[in-house]
Amino acid sequence: MMNTTGHAARGRTRSTVLIFALAIGALLAVGGLFGAAASVIGILGDLWNGRVDLLTGSAPRVAIDGAPADAGASETNGVTYSGALVTADAPLALPRALQAISAALGALVVISGGLLLVLLAVRMLHTRPFARVLTWGLGVVGLVAILAATVAPQLEAAAVAIGIRELGYAVYDDAHDGSFVAGGQDVLALPLWDPLWILDRVDPVLLMVGITLGVLGFLVADAVRMQRDVEGLV
Repeated sequence: MMNTTGHAARGRTRSTVLIFALAIGALLAVGGLFGAAASVIGILGDLWNGRVDLLTGSAPRVAIDGAPADAGASETNGVTYSGALVTADAPLALPRALQAISAALGALVVISGGLLLVLLAVRMLHTRPFARVLTWGLGVVGLVAILAATVAPQLEAAAVAIGIRELGYAVYDDAHDGSFVAGGQDVLALPLWDPLWILDRVDPVLLMVGITLGVLGFLVADAVRMQRDVEGLV
C-alpha cells in the first residue's frame, strides 16, 4: 500500500511539473511571437530609428550643484556626448528590412525555446519517447541563438550605416580632417567593419548559450546511441 501510494504521489508531482512546464513554454512562445510581431510592425511602419556615434567638438552644458556648466570640467571630469538617435519617416526599405530580420532572430530564440518546452512536456505527459525531439530541439534552438548572437548585431549595424547614408547626414570618413571645434559642424561615425569591431558587436552570453545547447543536443544523441548499442548486447 505504501509503495502504491508513493508511486501515485510521484506520478501526480510529475504531471504537475510537466503541466507547469507546458504552460511556461506556451507563454514564452506566444509572448515571443506577439513581441516579435509588434517589433517588426513598428520597424516597418513607424518612424525609422538608428543609434550611431556622434563626433563633436561641443560639450553638453550641464550645471553641477548650481555652478556654471564649464566649472570643474576637465579631461577626466565632465559630461560628454556618447551618441545620437537618428529618426526619419523616409521609406528606407533595406534598412528597415535588415532591422526587422535582426529583431526576428532575437525573438526566435524565445519562440523556439518555448516550443521545445511545449513539445517535450506534451510527449512526456503522454509517456511517449522524446529523445529525438530533445536532440533536434536543442540543436535548432542552439543554432538560432548563435545566429541571434552573431548575425543579428551585424544586420542592425548594416541597417544603421545604410540608413544614415541614404538620409544624407554628414559622416566621418577619410575625407574628414578629424578636427572638431565647439560650435562647429558635427558628424556621425558609422559602424566599423574591421574584424575586431565585428567581434565586439557579438553577444558573448547568447553565443555561449547557443553553443552549449548545441553541444547538449549532440551529447543527448550520442547517449541515446550508446544506450541502444548496450541494449543490443544484452
